[in-house]
Amino acid sequence: MIRFQPPGILLLGILFCTGCSQADPQLAAPRQGAGGREEPVASHDATPSAGSVEESTRVHRLASSKRSVYDAFSYVNRIPEVADEGESPGDIAGRIFGRLANQEGRILLKVPPGMDHNTYLAFKTFFRYEGETRVGNCAACHTLAEFADGKKHLVTAGGEPVLTPSLRNLGQAGVGVREAIMAKVTARRQKQSGEADEIDDAYGVMNISEEDVAGLVAFIELLNDVPDDDFRNLILDATLLDTSGDIE
Repeated sequence: MIRFQPPGILLLGILFCTGCSQADPQLAAPRQGAGGREEPVASHDATPSAGSVEESTRVHRLASSKRSVYDAFSYVNRIPEVADEGESPGDIAGRIFGRLANQEGRILLKVPPGMDHNTYLAFKTFFRYEGETRVGNCAACHTLAEFADGKKHLVTAGGEPVLTPSLRNLGQAGVGVREAIMAKVTARRQKQSGEADEIDDAYGVMNISEEDVAGLVAFIELLNDVPDDDFRNLILDATLLDTSGDIE
């Protein structure tokens, strides 16, 4: 979790723990094309209500008000956007990886401008909750859709529990993301070595190192919102990503 403190104190605490016209078609949900491939379709007959999310973005069937590169990625790949009632962080992460496996296996995964193979792998590290390597377990506390669970966790040795902040729009807040993630790498080692048993148990599942930091920083930057028109273009300009070597 990221802990906001007065200037001069290092910010610690990421837990790993307008209108639309007929001449301008909206993007509809994907459909199955030849060979089983999903294809985006344009919808001319949908008429969004005045002031709706669809009207402002001119994107069909968009329920979320989030406007980041990550949200465009979730939309075009139909990644779960929020947990179902009673669903645990591990359960929704499992659903996400199930969807990714479906898309990766058929080379159907798409990424919007600003997202590439490295940030895609970091996205998987962020949500991965088990395994031997690149297990961020970040979504244990930074849960969808706000990337915050509204709870307090103890994330530093000898510290006090702090409220999980959202990871969205940190670029606007001027948070030192890299420094905060490095602190989490240290906290993981302290937890797992027995040096700081009081640190939240989510750190006992993490398996990340300094090598994972740059990718995680880049992924979190994808959570910064963009204007509506830019968001629409992120969806329309999404391209296929070669995931043939990523199938788990």
